[in-house]
Amino acid sequence: MIAKRHLLSISNAALLSSHLVQADTLLDVYELAVKNDPQLQAAQASYRANIETENLSRAGLLPQITAQAYYQDSESDSQGKGLQSDSLGNFNIIDQTTVTDTDSEFYSVSLSQPLFDLPAWFSFQAGKKVSEQAEAQLAYEQQQLIVRTAEAYFNVLRGSENLDASKAEERAAKRQLEQTQQRFDVGLIAITDVHEARAVFDSTVAQRYGFEGTLAIARENLSNLTGQEHNNLWSLKTDFPITMPEPASRAEWVDFALANNKLLQVSNAGASSAYETAQSKKMEHLPKVVGSFTTSKNDVDGTNIVRPDSGFALPPETYTESDALRVTLTMPLFAGGAISAGRRQAYEQYNAANYNAQTTQRQVITGTRAQHIAVYTDVQTVNARKQNIISTRSALDATEAGYEVGTRNIVDVLDAQRRLYGAMRDYTNARYDYVIDVLKLKLNAGTLSPADIIALNKWLQLPKPISLKENS
Repeated sequence: MIAKRHLLSISNAALLSSHLVQADTLLDVYELAVKNDPQLQAAQASYRANIETENLSRAGLLPQITAQAYYQDSESDSQGKGLQSDSLGNFNIIDQTTVTDTDSEFYSVSLSQPLFDLPAWFSFQAGKKVSEQAEAQLAYEQQQLIVRTAEAYFNVLRGSENLDASKAEERAAKRQLEQTQQRFDVGLIAITDVHEARAVFDSTVAQRYGFEGTLAIARENLSNLTGQEHNNLWSLKTDFPITMPEPASRAEWVDFALANNKLLQVSNAGASSAYETAQSKKMEHLPKVVGSFTTSKNDVDGTNIVRPDSGFALPPETYTESDALRVTLTMPLFAGGAISAGRRQAYEQYNAANYNAQTTQRQVITGTRAQHIAVYTDVQTVNARKQNIISTRSALDATEAGYEVGTRNIVDVLDAQRRLYGAMRDYTNARYDYVIDVLKLKLNAGTLSPADIIALNKWLQLPKPISLKENS
């Protein structure tokens, strides 16, 4: 029997070890998100579509070559008057029927080249700005994925640690209830203390249900990024460094954000594109010059059958070659007001894009400052929360000692327990707030990259194994 229990223990340990090896790191989850996140895939598709705008606008400046060829087989019957000579050499008017069978072959090649077309030139400039905008937008979406992945990953860890603290608080409340009940049973305390202890225990049970729901939701949010379930994640090491942002100067972060923030680059490129489009619409009033060259061949072969035969029917055979060089100038004189309306519309769209860029710039400045303040505050908060755990644990020990000698009551003990476990949860939340806020600060500065995920991944460790207890 002992041997069987020993073998079972080895088997369970092997299964547990295999399970831990399969635990997902932050880097694992991020790589899956890059492959499976539909939001990023949509951004990539939009990028590929938008960069074609430059190619489409460039086409208006390049030569256009058109080839045409056809073969035609036609047959026609016609009736009319004709001349016929008699034996005396006289001509008489007669009714004739003509049957014509014709084969035609036609080939042509045409080349046209804009010689002077300012609207097309400014449209091309606008198209280049659209490509710049698309590149910046994709870069922002890639950085956003880093933040979304890290936030979803650490929210699972946050939820798991909060749940562990809640379970520990529930166990402590249960022990306190059992001890209080025992004291009441031997007549040392009043029934009021039992009710107080039970109320606290019931509250911790309800609290645990809430944390279980929060953790389940966090897992669902993480699965939404990768399309897979992640029930076993590496945890953040306890010695993960909580340091002030570098550089420490808030102004330096703002300056760097103004030069590198991807959303700001998107807005600026959009404003530049709108300006070039407005210039293009303005130039629609000017003349356009197009040069063209066309070469063609037309070969017609066939037969004419005339009844009655007059001797004057000729076969429809022709062969034609032609080359044409043309320079065409066009200038709009009046288009119902459409050109002027398009010009005014384009300039107002540019004004709107320019104001949006200004709004984005202010948001970047404010957001960068706010994130720098958040990280600065997080560092102080984490240190304070860590010290608070030490203080509340000492307070709980002192309160329990006072309860044993009768100087403190059960309510004091229960309140001290609440404060301790609350401090533990606050410390957990402060650490993860710091991690996410640092990534968001780098996002605002435009420096966030997969290297930050790799660096953060080095501060993760395998989940702690569950202890297996054997019955002797």
